[in-house]
Amino acid sequence: MSGSNARRFFLWDLLGDSNDEELCVIHDTVRGIGAADTALSLGERVGANYPQDPRIYMSKDSPGIKLASFLGNTENLLIGSGELKAAIEKLCKNDIEFLPFTLYDHRKRIYSRDYFIINPIGTVDCLDMKASEITWDDEDPDEIIEIDEYVLSRKKVQKAPPLFRIDKDPMAYAVDIELVREFKARKLTNIFLEELEIV
Repeated sequence: MSGSNARRFFLWDLLGDSNDEELCVIHDTVRGIGAADTALSLGERVGANYPQDPRIYMSKDSPGIKLASFLGNTENLLIGSGELKAAIEKLCKNDIEFLPFTLYDHRKRIYSRDYFIINPIGTVDCLDMKASEITWDDEDPDEIIEIDEYVLSRKKVQKAPPLFRIDKDPMAYAVDIELVREFKARKLTNIFLEELEIV
């Protein structure tokens, strides 16, 4: 299957533009989230375990304060503005939790209330396991240590949603071409994507 009707998918770079030192980069998760932080990493619903006064503080590790549609981060999270949230809500009908928080600057002053953690619930079985470059555990042959290259199975992604977590690595997010076009139409910033091979 090829041609203009073939679906295309991209891997989301969670660090954003690492060459722009003025950009805000997040190094911490939501203050007070506790054990629910694991749910954010795995694509599980946080629900009532989300703090009443959710806060994320800018880190001394990254002095940049310039905001963008997507906030690069080292927590493997999708952190987006209200406009990014709106783009995803427009095209995605799968289960996604949008968790608002208040962003504080380096001096612990309120900096923005327009950001959300975007938490796609669950994962999609989408990889071609033979074509992907996977490092397996020597002691446990069923345990994946790292995926160096994600290659999608065309058959598996036929009905995949526009945004989803990759089954064997839930901290990796795939985006389809229609959602990418929506991002571009809205002129969303600091979104870096790498096209994924499909076999």
